[in-house]
Amino acid sequence: MENNTNMNSLPSWGIAILIVIFVIALIIACWGFLSGFNLKRKNSTTSSSIVWNELFVNKKAIKFDQTFNINKGIFALTFAKVEKNDFFLPIYIFETDDFKRESKELISKIIENEFETINNYMKENKKNLKDIFFVQLEEKTSDLKKEEWIKKTGSKNRGFNT
Repeated sequence: MENNTNMNSLPSWGIAILIVIFVIALIIACWGFLSGFNLKRKNSTTSSSIVWNELFVNKKAIKFDQTFNINKGIFALTFAKVEKNDFFLPIYIFETDDFKRESKELISKIIENEFETINNYMKENKKNLKDIFFVQLEEKTSDLKKEEWIKKTGSKNRGFNT
């Protein structure tokens, strides 16, 4: 008896094309997989940058032991490495005619545990003085502008301006 199973095998050029398509698809899949991790990493780096809030993007920020060129205006005290999706956002908006003096007083209050809300936040989130930053919001003092910034940032409800 004769074997009637007539299976035509794929020609060698067809196999080569399938292998090339498979390799390209594998490369694209790996690239897409790694891009997903890179996107997540970009989100976490924005929350750990000095100015994590979108409202502060174009504003000048300094570490707690530095000073601004302009000594008068409306400023924000905030922390680095903040999860911007948290309900409580560590922002304290204040206005002053002497930033150098006011910032030193704020830092000394924090060191001496006299600023209860900030001290509690620092203990709960394992923050230290090196995580504190100041952001210059306005160059002139104005109660109206200060209230605007408190409202924009939500620091009255979700921050330190209680």
